[in-house]
Amino acid sequence: MSTTRTVRGGGRHPAHALWRGEARRHVPGDRPGHRHEHRAATPRLGAAVARLTARLLRRGWVALVVGLGAYAVMEVRVFEATYPDQATRDALVSLANDPAMRILQGLPAGTSTGALVVWDAGWMLQLIVGVWAVASASRLLRGDEEAGRIDLLLTGRMTPRAVLGVQLGVHLAACVLVGLLFGGTLAAAGTDVRGALLYGVLVGGFAATFVGVTAVLAQLLAARGRVLGVAASMLGGSVLVRMVANSSDDRAWVAWLTPLGWNDHLEPFGGDRAQVLVVPLAVCAGLVGLAVVLRGRRDAGAGLIVQHRAARSRLLWLGGPLAFAWRATLGTLLGWVAGLVAFGIFIGALLPSIVQFVEGDESYAQILAMFGVDVADILLGYVSMMGVITGLVVALYATWRVGAARAEEDSGRLEQLLVRPVQRWRWLGGHVLLAAVSAALLSLVTALATWASGRLVGADLTLPDALAASANALPAVAVFLGLAVLLLGVAPRLVVPAGASAAMVAYVVQLVGPALDWPEAVLALSPFHHLAMVPVDPFGAAAALGMLGLAVALVGAGVVAFQRRDLVGG
Repeated sequence: MSTTRTVRGGGRHPAHALWRGEARRHVPGDRPGHRHEHRAATPRLGAAVARLTARLLRRGWVALVVGLGAYAVMEVRVFEATYPDQATRDALVSLANDPAMRILQGLPAGTSTGALVVWDAGWMLQLIVGVWAVASASRLLRGDEEAGRIDLLLTGRMTPRAVLGVQLGVHLAACVLVGLLFGGTLAAAGTDVRGALLYGVLVGGFAATFVGVTAVLAQLLAARGRVLGVAASMLGGSVLVRMVANSSDDRAWVAWLTPLGWNDHLEPFGGDRAQVLVVPLAVCAGLVGLAVVLRGRRDAGAGLIVQHRAARSRLLWLGGPLAFAWRATLGTLLGWVAGLVAFGIFIGALLPSIVQFVEGDESYAQILAMFGVDVADILLGYVSMMGVITGLVVALYATWRVGAARAEEDSGRLEQLLVRPVQRWRWLGGHVLLAAVSAALLSLVTALATWASGRLVGADLTLPDALAASANALPAVAVFLGLAVLLLGVAPRLVVPAGASAAMVAYVVQLVGPALDWPEAVLALSPFHHLAMVPVDPFGAAAALGMLGLAVALVGAGVVAFQRRDLVGG
């Protein structure tokens, strides 16, 4: 029997509408967009919201802090071991004179270990922090509201603006802690304390800036997917703007227009221009203030940008779970394709410069040899090393792709499929198949872009060699795909943070382990360690079969565990 009571006019009872998250939150006579601002939020309720927000952020935050700290320590140790004297450091820094290298990396602030770490990996570390900020903020500020879970908070004595203020306060505090802990780890590893702390504060400000960007977008756009897509596009656009700024001294001022460019003006471990930190502080404060103001001008579940014209229904790829999974993630896949194509173009354009530089500098050739590059054939050795890096990126995509399956479960859509004649293994198997096909596609487009770009600049790189180098890492990618499926079965909330962290740690182990003389037993834990340097060396068929067998076993165990556990979310 239905519990819904009808009222005069044939509508549902307001109490039922409130439970379903459908009641409007203003009394008759209020102007649209104005709420019960006279309600005073109790400190106790605000503290409860803060604790809930911290709980929702803690897993991803811990994984981020641990990953950044481990990478910082390893980078410092690698630079100290491989560039022990000023001559080798000067040789490395001279690479910045190459136009392609300068556009991507910028100019180093000095030759100290800290300056080289920031120059080599600083912008990548900031991007990782930015991805965390965008993903966590979109989930926290729009995902829970989209699912109706935030309605329970708004039925109490807290206004929407107050709830958003508390959520943003906790999130910004998490960003500050990320920066301080990262900077402290750099200092503890042996770099200059002032430079480490300045760079750590900048990393925290970078994360806070993109939390602010996502918060504003969450007020303008009604769908979490659109918020995430636009914010991620802005994060990617910041890379392009910085590349424009790095292209020449005359365009250096453009770096002020992108959060990634603030580091070039800060010059940690060099100029140490602390006054630059005022910029991220001011930008973040402005974005957060704007988001709070905008929150008071919209209804729950809605966005300020309203689509007045109804979108036409699109029935393409709605014939089954597999087709729908492809449709739901196609846009994101195309974004990854575009990013890896750009990466391939950059690698191909850099090949002649790398060959010329190494042939004229024996010390740098020895350094590359420590990382496994065959200096007898610099071009193919460098391409093989880039193929392994491509494998890391594709492994991160595979982990995210399984995370998309987890998001479908969390949204409750999976329940609607499983009440029909759709088996769990069939649904999950479709996602695994799409992840595998997408990984192969990403590997292919990267190889094509590298080959085409290299041929345009006169590099002696053949298409078969480019394809072999890129495809060589796919068995390692399969292992991380299997690990992500296993996590989906046993610990679904850890699919992306634990899966992505495992891939990054495995790559770092293989990168720095040989240079630091780590035991073979430790190096063997990394799937990347078992890859041959193709196309310089023959393809390691035995190792590839072993990794594929392990991947199949992990996928099988994950499917069995998924069959036996309860659904989460919804």
